[in-house]
Amino acid sequence: MKPVRLFSTDLDGTVVGNNDATARFRDFWQSLPNETRPLLVFNSGRLLDDQLELMEAVPLPKPDYIIGGVGTMLSCRDQPSLRQAYTNSLGQGFDTEKIISLMSDIPGISIQPERYQHGLKSSWYLHDADDQAIADIEQRLNEAGIEARIVYSSGRDLDVLPRAADKGAAIRWLCDHLELGLDEAVVAGDTGNDRAMFELPQVRGIVVSNALDELKSFATSKHNMFTALEAEADGVISGLKHWISSAIEPRV
Repeated sequence: MKPVRLFSTDLDGTVVGNNDATARFRDFWQSLPNETRPLLVFNSGRLLDDQLELMEAVPLPKPDYIIGGVGTMLSCRDQPSLRQAYTNSLGQGFDTEKIISLMSDIPGISIQPERYQHGLKSSWYLHDADDQAIADIEQRLNEAGIEARIVYSSGRDLDVLPRAADKGAAIRWLCDHLELGLDEAVVAGDTGNDRAMFELPQVRGIVVSNALDELKSFATSKHNMFTALEAEADGVISGLKHWISSAIEPRV
C-alpha cells in the first residue's frame, strides 16, 4: 500500500458540522509533520467564495487546493493559473439559460437560490426523485444538445454539470496535474454527491458514521473503504489514522 500524498474531503457533514470536532480535525492535521503531511483538498458543493467564507467562520486547517461547485471549480492560492486551466478542461457549450428553459416545467422541480449557481453549475431542488426520473432529465438535456451530467444527492439536491465534471473527475485531473497516482489519495464524504470520489479506481475512502445510505451502500461494498464509528470530523480523524499512520512520505 502506497503512502498517502493527497487527502480530499467534503466539508458539510464530513469535517464541518460540529465545531469542536472540526477543531480536533484541525489540530490532528496540523500535528502531522510538515515534510510528510499529505496535500489537503477541500472538495465541496459550495462555490469557492462560499468555502472561503466558511473557513473564516469555523476552525478548519488551510487547504492546499479547493474544489467547488461539485467539481466544476478548482483553485490554488499559489497557482492562480490553475483555475482557468481546469475550467478549460471541462469543455464548452454548457448553457445555463438553456438548461433553465428546458427544466423549469418539470413537475416538482424548483431552482435553487442564485448564490448556489454559476456558469458551469445549474442547481435545483427535486424531492425524492427515483433513478428513472433523473435519467429522463438527463435525456431531455442531451436531446437538446447539452452534454450534461446530473448529480443527485440527499433526496433533494439536483446539480446539472458539464459531462466532464464531478468531484471525482476534479480529483483525477488534479492528481494528473501533480503527477500523483490515485492509489496515493484518500477521500472522505457523507452524501451521494461525494460518490464520484469513491468511484475512482484504487482510491482509499473514509465514510463517516453519519453518511447517508446513498453513499454507504456503495462505498462499504468496496474493499478499500474505512467506515468510521464516529460522525463528521471525528470519523475523518479515525479514518486518517487508519490510512496514514503506518506510512506517509514527503510531498514533492
